[in-house]
Amino acid sequence: MTARVGVLFLAVACCLAGTVPAMADRLDEIRARGHLIVGVKGDYQPFGVRDETGKLVGYDIDVAHGLAEAVGVPARLIPVTSANRLQKLARGEIDVVVATLGDNRSRRRLVTMIEPQYYGDGANVLLRQGSGITTWESLRGRTLCSVQGSLWNRPANERLLVETVSLNSTREAALALRNGHCVGWLYDEVNLLSALASGDWDGFEVTLPTRFVAPWAIAIRKEEAGGRLDRLLGDKVASWHRDGYLQELEKKWKLPPSPYLRHAREVWQRKDGAGEFVCRRDDDGNWPLECRERALVTSQELGGLTAISMAFKESTGLDLSPVYDPLDRSAFLYGLSLTVALSVLTVVGSVVFGALFGWVMHRRIPVAAPFLHAFCAVLRMTPPLLQLYVVFFGIGGILFAYGFTLDAFSLAAVVLSLYAASSNAVSFSLAADVAARDGGSLGFSLNELRRAFDLCQAAIAGNSINIVKATGMASTLALPELVHASTAIIAEKGNDGVMMNLLLLCYFALVFATIWLLRGWERRAQQT
Repeated sequence: MTARVGVLFLAVACCLAGTVPAMADRLDEIRARGHLIVGVKGDYQPFGVRDETGKLVGYDIDVAHGLAEAVGVPARLIPVTSANRLQKLARGEIDVVVATLGDNRSRRRLVTMIEPQYYGDGANVLLRQGSGITTWESLRGRTLCSVQGSLWNRPANERLLVETVSLNSTREAALALRNGHCVGWLYDEVNLLSALASGDWDGFEVTLPTRFVAPWAIAIRKEEAGGRLDRLLGDKVASWHRDGYLQELEKKWKLPPSPYLRHAREVWQRKDGAGEFVCRRDDDGNWPLECRERALVTSQELGGLTAISMAFKESTGLDLSPVYDPLDRSAFLYGLSLTVALSVLTVVGSVVFGALFGWVMHRRIPVAAPFLHAFCAVLRMTPPLLQLYVVFFGIGGILFAYGFTLDAFSLAAVVLSLYAASSNAVSFSLAADVAARDGGSLGFSLNELRRAFDLCQAAIAGNSINIVKATGMASTLALPELVHASTAIIAEKGNDGVMMNLLLLCYFALVFATIWLLRGWERRAQQT
């Protein structure tokens, strides 16, 4: 009886299986349907907007038609907003999203982003002229209008500490700004510049530097990752980067030249020694890591220390970008090398100038000694940051008018060396007075100078340590040293906690190295 029931159950199951069709490939479904359903913006000039006839036109619209042509069917365009585009994609109402969609990790948890990305843009703020807002930092605590679902809302809240009022559409955000409900409109810079160019925003301006630059991607449903549709669309975008089609669209729609597109074309046109494109899929259908956005690659796709740092980020949220991102690593190491070089030069310069000035002051050489006394007093009383500003922007501005420019690194080394030398000179002069005994004076021989150095070693060591810590002030001259590199990475990645602690560790190391070298000098002096 049991065997008969089992046979009957198996027969019914087979019959049911025969009546249920196998799930078709998404690409086959689209071709069988006869059109590609693409979600696009309808209120975002010049990427997606309705012309005077009501037809959707723009940069993204042309991209959508190009993708449909690659699939082999016409495109059916569905207007979407920043707030509903991913939901419509997840529900299967559309096949593809081409709607100014910024690519980031949180969105990759919801959808599949086509690689390579097809555009890149950053954030800016539309402000009233005369608002007095000249930096992003001056927006802190202010209220900005934004569009719900915009990529820039979260980083603005977290990194800039601004309040954002998220509206449902660009039209509502524009009206809120005009009616004074916010001090500015936070949105994609390209869109804001296009709005200004339309002539409808007299009395407004976009003057802040671009922030939060991010690539834009075409999105398909999460389950399509690695499938035929994913590869087909990715190959099409790659071919557009190689032949310059996306840059032609940029010109067609009067967009400002995108640094992202220019760089992407260089990357995707690169060939190896055999004449093959460097950026080509491997046997598993994956692009090489050097052709992808490193900040968006997961730890499973990497190896070695980079994979460890990425896994650490994914599990803890701590972003060690100088480890896994080659650009951040290069910038940080270059900044560290500049800081080390600046530290060495300022310490050596402060000791040499301090000894020279101190010896002249000790010998009371007419004219020179009184001048140096006054000069050192002024330097010691003037904050080094103010000295850098006065020399670089004041004297430097005058020299620039006559065709001369000042090198930031050399100027910082000289100014900081003289600042520390002023204190070293006073210490050396007093030590020389003591070392000379009986009111005499020291000569300029090595043995006599050493006697003075032995007496003021502690003071010179303290000044040297302080000036190493003060080298970070050179960042005010836009010198890409350690502080400057760290703040630049923070502005891009938002990993302020990680970078500030890494910066602190580097300065601890520099200070300890300085102390170790000075103690070695002291021990050697005692032995001789």
